[in-house]
Amino acid sequence: MYSQSTQKLIAQLKVSDPKIYYQSEGGAGIQVDSFVSKLAFIYEKIRTAIDYKEEHLIRKAAIFRILQRRLLIKISTEDLGLALIKELIRAGYLENNLIPQSKALEVDRLLERYLTLYNFSIVKKGTRAGNRLFKWLVEMCACEIEELLMPPLANRALAEFMYKVMRPGVNLGDKSLSDEEKDLQVYLAVHRALIKSDAAMIDLKLLKHFYPDWKTSAPKELMNLARKISNLKNRIEKFKKYPLAEKLTRLFKKYTFAFQILRDIILEDPAKAEEIFQDAEELAYQIQSTCDRVYKKTKIKLRRSIVRVLIYLFITKMLLALALEFPYDYYIAKEVMFLPLAINALFPVFLMFILGVFIRIPSRKNTERVVAVAKEMVYEGGLKEIKGGSFGAKAKRSAFALTVFYLLYLILFVFSFGVLIYILRSLQFNIFSLLIFLLFLSLVSFFGIKMRLKVRELMVIDKRENPLVFLINLFFLPFLKAGHWLSEKFSKINIFVFILDFIIEAPFKIFLEVIEEWIAFLREKKEEMYSKE
Repeated sequence: MYSQSTQKLIAQLKVSDPKIYYQSEGGAGIQVDSFVSKLAFIYEKIRTAIDYKEEHLIRKAAIFRILQRRLLIKISTEDLGLALIKELIRAGYLENNLIPQSKALEVDRLLERYLTLYNFSIVKKGTRAGNRLFKWLVEMCACEIEELLMPPLANRALAEFMYKVMRPGVNLGDKSLSDEEKDLQVYLAVHRALIKSDAAMIDLKLLKHFYPDWKTSAPKELMNLARKISNLKNRIEKFKKYPLAEKLTRLFKKYTFAFQILRDIILEDPAKAEEIFQDAEELAYQIQSTCDRVYKKTKIKLRRSIVRVLIYLFITKMLLALALEFPYDYYIAKEVMFLPLAINALFPVFLMFILGVFIRIPSRKNTERVVAVAKEMVYEGGLKEIKGGSFGAKAKRSAFALTVFYLLYLILFVFSFGVLIYILRSLQFNIFSLLIFLLFLSLVSFFGIKMRLKVRELMVIDKRENPLVFLINLFFLPFLKAGHWLSEKFSKINIFVFILDFIIEAPFKIFLEVIEEWIAFLREKKEEMYSKE
């Protein structure tokens, strides 16, 4: 017989579909014109392609973008809730005629709370600190609006189940934390690992924890909180920087795949879930079948990603060669070196191909481990042993040790870049061609690792690293670090995103609203004609 925690998980997941949730709400749903929706949907697809976000963060990012645009134009929440919901429906982030009209008023009230925190804070508006506070509050507001409109019932149920199953096996020996703070750190690590909560989602959880009356506070209490909002923000930031937070998250990531498989089995056929879980043999079969399906889907997605990146790299490199490298060689260097041009054009594509070829989908041994872990969770209500589940207080390194380690890290950077620069110079690379090569090598290495991480998320068993692979990874570490840094910087200065957000999006969305109003007006006139006959 399965445990009470498992029984609760099955019951919660059975009613986690938003359509089931909104059946109990009642009331007329918010509706938009289908023709206008198609135009908005196409625009949103283009916008998403230019500014990449992980799938589970796309809708939240859209809410943040809409809020920021509308609030910066006019700091008011009047009818903003309805306008926001309609815009989300048009863009395909919410289903048409699903969200009841009452939700628009709830969004308005929620926005008013966040604007109260901003308007009554003692931070000077228009300053860098003021802008940071505004962005921080709007990001949390976007998270809460998404939760309000599309309650993450399945994620909550699964996170609660993971916490109950794994918390007893995790021991935090850090005496600087109270028992409540330890529980909270574990809870946050579960959400980071299982649901992939980003910084804003974690901030919202901590806001509600440190200020439990957030949802029920009267306007006067909110004004008092607003005056102390900077202190609360600092407290949240300090709590997030707990030294062992990253290690905790890594520990839970090793087990997330097993939990996700159980969720998928229940959601696949909720009516038969209890029957499946009562039979250990049937559950094992379902786990194996689901794992195989996930592996196949991951393999297909991986191949598509590699092909897209290869095409993107090839086109980008060819354009770069024609637009920058060749003119530089011809007009400035006064000598066209075809070998560096060919290497620069083909090597990033070749490297990405090699990285893709060496990515391996988990083996049968991994599936067997998923079955074993899942059975423990389902029938025993916990894991007998969580490898690496005991944490002492993180040892503080001395200033001398830190200096030595950073010096060795710097030497590794100099060595890796130095060796490669020496080889490239011997192949007659000029400074410009050399910089282009290093730029693309760093970015390709970073994107290759990101793809490998997608597969590692499916791994429940620890994989032993070959000494040769370790040395190769060590050599490429500086390029990975550089690629990560470049990726972050490029995402902040994406000129296409700037053009879309601040030049095209606002007038385009206003145009869509006018078109929708015009279509509604024409329909009214049509109905009037029919009523007169």
